[in-house]
Amino acid sequence: MNREQDIKDKESFFRAGQKLLEKVHEAESTDRAEVLLSWEEVEKKLASKPSHKLRIRYVLSAVAASAAILLAIGMSLWKTAEEPAVSVSMLEQEIPVLPDDEVVLFARNDRMQLKDESSVRYGEDGKPEVEGQVVKTISGQEKEKNEEVVNQIVVPKGRKVDITFSDGTKMYVNSGSRVIYPALFGKDRREIIVEGEVYLDVKKDPSRPFIVKTKGFEVKVLGTQFNICAYKEDAAASVVLVEGKVEVETTDREKTVLKPNQLVSIQEKGLDIKEVDVFGYICWKDNMMLLNNRIAGEVFDRLSRHYGCRILYDDNIKDIPISGKLDLREKPEDVVNILCQSLYLVYKVDENKNIIISKK
Repeated sequence: MNREQDIKDKESFFRAGQKLLEKVHEAESTDRAEVLLSWEEVEKKLASKPSHKLRIRYVLSAVAASAAILLAIGMSLWKTAEEPAVSVSMLEQEIPVLPDDEVVLFARNDRMQLKDESSVRYGEDGKPEVEGQVVKTISGQEKEKNEEVVNQIVVPKGRKVDITFSDGTKMYVNSGSRVIYPALFGKDRREIIVEGEVYLDVKKDPSRPFIVKTKGFEVKVLGTQFNICAYKEDAAASVVLVEGKVEVETTDREKTVLKPNQLVSIQEKGLDIKEVDVFGYICWKDNMMLLNNRIAGEVFDRLSRHYGCRILYDDNIKDIPISGKLDLREKPEDVVNILCQSLYLVYKVDENKNIIISKK
């Protein structure tokens, strides 16, 4: 009879334990009172009077298992409390249909259309101030007083913008890019999400590491200057370090630490580090393009993204090496004309304003 009771008690205990574990998995959306009620159910099972040594061993095992469950609950609740304000998964969220030729800033309850090369500065209250012309502001639903405010800026092809965060960090955002970030950084970390290309001059703060996340890797810094290029349509992403030190970690847990004047290329086959002239990778923020060690196809693709127009070229010219320097403040046709003259190529503009390049 006692043996049958033991079996029933065990089954009852493990059912309660299973229920409690389910509560742990639902910790993000479950009230703590529900978890405590589940724990009380386990305690009742432990309080039943033991009848022999087997039941004593069972109770001791139950206490150990229950302690582990409580530890799991505590860790889960602690982890929930420490969840970052932004996540790479936010890049998967759909955004409203946007105008093709304007920078759009989603800030608090507003959607603002900004002119090209506008400057956005955040104050200690987390509100953005725009230095440049705001074309249009569309107000939406007000945020709750204590609700986390996540901002997003979408920069179309042919446009650029720069942002100064409330901690003093400055970010330049290149054409065809998207950045998601909290209006105010947390007390223990500063995190942003990038798709596209940005140059960052991070304000030093040892107590709050600055973390840049992309779909394929993340970069951790305390205070430094570096460039990240992570366009979703490109075969490889890259990080170039100007000064300081950064750690790059891929989603496959492959890590490397960069020194100044180094570039790491992130590809499917892994990481590749080399020494570079960093100016060629950061001069885009000053409307310049350095052409050393580049090929024609790469240059035309970058010009297409910079100007926001389609540049089409024949396959037999994409691997032609190019050297020199381009002033990107000139019109796209003028820049293409300079390249075509130096490479003995010709171009035309069709009825859809596409630039088509071919050999003479």
